[in-house]
Amino acid sequence: NHDAVYMVGSLEETLLIRGMRYHPIDIENTVMRTHKRICECACFTWTNLLVVVVEYDGLEQHSLDLVPLITSAILEEHYVIVGVLVIVDPGVVPVNSRGEKQRMHLRDGFVSDQLDPIFVAYNM
Repeated sequence: NHDAVYMVGSLEETLLIRGMRYHPIDIENTVMRTHKRICECACFTWTNLLVVVVEYDGLEQHSLDLVPLITSAILEEHYVIVGVLVIVDPGVVPVNSRGEKQRMHLRDGFVSDQLDPIFVAYNM
């Protein structure tokens, strides 16, 4: 029998949503494929909700168009509902000197209302 589950990445980085574990990189890769003007993205949980922060390099008036694209793609590929989608300017998602996303710093910025978003969509 060759049935197995392989976990890649750090277990401490996994997101626990409604009893299921998700690796943020999987969700972020889905988001990156949804639109050519998405520069970067990161996700984390906040009060048991999935929060996705997306850097968008396009016209602000078109940022609202990303909401159904991203939420549908995540729902279809990962069977999870996006609780909050935050559209920001490029350069907001923090990275360390090794180029790794600093999701907890981003979460802290979100919670303290420091992200200066273009648009925020709540789906609670």
